[in-house]
Amino acid sequence: MFKKIFNYIEDKEFKINLLNNKIYISNYKKILVLEDNKIVLESNNNVIKISGSDFKINKLFNNEILIIGKIKDLEFK
Repeated sequence: MFKKIFNYIEDKEFKINLLNNKIYISNYKKILVLEDNKIVLESNNNVIKISGSDFKINKLFNNEILIIGKIKDLEFK
């Protein structure tokens, strides 16, 4: 049981979860652009561009972000 808890706490893998009008991203490196219609994040290997409208940040904590809004496009560079 403690191994599962430790693995959760020490998880450093970049992850994206898409939900209905929400996107949750964990373990990104930094936020490059933060606007109401565009958010650009940097991960270890990619730059992630999220386009849409009415973006609001619902959670921002220790390289975790929950974005709510109308997501139209998700691009990896």
